[in-house]
Amino acid sequence: MRHSSILHAVTAAGLFLGSSLISDASPETAGQALAVSVDDFKYRDTSNEPTDQTAVHEKRLRAFMTALRDDVTADHRFELVPSSCASNCPTDGPTLRDRLRAASQAGAQILIIGGFHKMSTLVQFAQTVAIDTKSQHIVFRKYFQFRGDNDEAWQRAERFVSEEVRDRLLESRSQQ
Repeated sequence: MRHSSILHAVTAAGLFLGSSLISDASPETAGQALAVSVDDFKYRDTSNEPTDQTAVHEKRLRAFMTALRDDVTADHRFELVPSSCASNCPTDGPTLRDRLRAASQAGAQILIIGGFHKMSTLVQFAQTVAIDTKSQHIVFRKYFQFRGDNDEAWQRAERFVSEEVRDRLLESRSQQ
């Protein structure tokens, strides 16, 4: 799989991996909700299928993003900070550095970005990147692979990605 444009955006923004990732996590903040903002993910289809599925993919991606934000909202360990980014953010919106600054100013400690890449009729990849908005360090980057391109497959993928993202954020926070 080629590096996605998200990876390039993260690299181009000058973000670096570091060991002290969530700078304000401490015993005093351990009981407080982690403030998270989730930007809309990008979708890319290079499967070369004969049928144009752009509309159905946009619908599924919107449902995925809504469910992901709902999961964050429903989990008392997190506070969802509305994204300052419009739906064009992953492609034509502000630079990643500007998005991080806006998320931080809105009160988010973590900005989650990501994207999907449909490689073939049955195989899709998803990438999520969680970034500390103050230090601009990557908290984690995770690639997921899922099979299928129907509502059920997308819903399963969302549940898995959501759980993994929340678990990884809490794991990173507890290591402080």
